[in-house]
Amino acid sequence: MTAAGIRSIMAALWIVTALSTALAADDPAATEMMACNDAATKVTDAKAELTMVLTDSSGGQRVRKLVMMTKLEANGLDNMRLLRFTAPADIKGTVTLLIEQRNQDDDMWIYLPALKKVRRLVADNKRDSFVGSDLTFGDIIGHKPIDWSHQKVREDTVDGRAVSVIESLPRNDRVRSSSGYSKRITWVDRESCLALKTDYWDEAGQMMKSILASQIKLVDEIGHKWQFMHVEASNQQSSHRTILNFDHYAANQGLTDELFTPQAMER
Repeated sequence: MTAAGIRSIMAALWIVTALSTALAADDPAATEMMACNDAATKVTDAKAELTMVLTDSSGGQRVRKLVMMTKLEANGLDNMRLLRFTAPADIKGTVTLLIEQRNQDDDMWIYLPALKKVRRLVADNKRDSFVGSDLTFGDIIGHKPIDWSHQKVREDTVDGRAVSVIESLPRNDRVRSSSGYSKRITWVDRESCLALKTDYWDEAGQMMKSILASQIKLVDEIGHKWQFMHVEASNQQSSHRTILNFDHYAANQGLTDELFTPQAMER
């Protein structure tokens, strides 16, 4: 087994152990499933080209192109994610950098070419829309399993795949406020641990949106890592919709840490 594979296994064991200890009152099976979900797509590194289609309530559409790069940090748990928009002209050059921090607030930056300045975002920005889409910054960077209390609701199927349905509630008011969600229900694929469907409720307890993921691929056989190639988010409150297609995806590309710094965002 490779060093990366060993780190991946040790990281997964660390997450499950930490969660099981800290969240003894939670459903152990649900806690373990959501820890697996958190790690499911975290390859050593990856580069992808994506197309984002935004559809408003009147049917009007905007199409955006972007490049995403990710890299697993040395602890084998946290991910660095850089997203750079390449088209159209009004958003070209916009860059976001999202860095997970296991035991503290995640780091987030955005570079707006019109201002020619990198701006650091705060924890409350995680609930904000990611560049006008139906995904928030928090959805993109990921929701820490330890911040939520998890209970298994039932077993089900999605597109013929066996899933566990997990209800997740924010562990405290800080998590509720920073995420903007009072509840999430996730349909987790039992083979890949990917979230095939997630429903979100706003802070007032009203159903807010659904995110569906499909076209699942095994992208790292040694590390047993998976990736969905199509995402569709629908906001029931605004009738707005976002589709995200992975036009190209390649794992384990040898990306360097220097790519994931605020200084690199302006290049």
